[in-house]
Amino acid sequence: MRRLLLLCNSVFLSACSGLSPYSSVTPVDQALKACGLGYSAEASAVFRGAFQYAEADNSKGIDFSAKMQDSLNTQVSAILSTKEVAGRMESKDLAAVILSTQACVIKLADAYRPKSRSDVVNACIEDLQKRVSGAGSSQSTDSIRNWNVDSESKTGDVERLKVSAVVHSFANNNNPVSFYCLARNGSYEDIEIIKEN
Repeated sequence: MRRLLLLCNSVFLSACSGLSPYSSVTPVDQALKACGLGYSAEASAVFRGAFQYAEADNSKGIDFSAKMQDSLNTQVSAILSTKEVAGRMESKDLAAVILSTQACVIKLADAYRPKSRSDVVNACIEDLQKRVSGAGSSQSTDSIRNWNVDSESKTGDVERLKVSAVVHSFANNNNPVSFYCLARNGSYEDIEIIKEN
């Protein structure tokens, strides 16, 4: 009986330790580790703040990487105006660490974070824009405008977002177009044009 009680107690305690908020790994933690910063408290606090700021504004359609970069620039300016940060590190040293690793951390934090529906649709619109305008010397001035997500459905693990838009050409010709943005596991995969009858 004692052995059973001891076994249940140890299983219970090990299960509860897995629920600790300190055991969770965020995209910023993964990026900091991959970029060689480990768990530097001062630098990680700055990068976490920039990540949270960019995530909060992401719903407004603003580019995540640009928003995180802007937040980091603001924080580095504030750090450089102080002598030391929390009595541990010289501010210029912390600013140098942040400036030397910010490109890596921003890129990987963006890659590790789960993509929102607007990220998928924006990637789809960018892909369609590239296909419409062409490349190189034969590039046209056609552009995708006034797009709107009409509906969404899921077939297996593929999410299909039906989008309506207007292809605007330089000659002021506006042609309506409908297409599906195909996504798998939250990442944009391909586009499927809906042909009219």
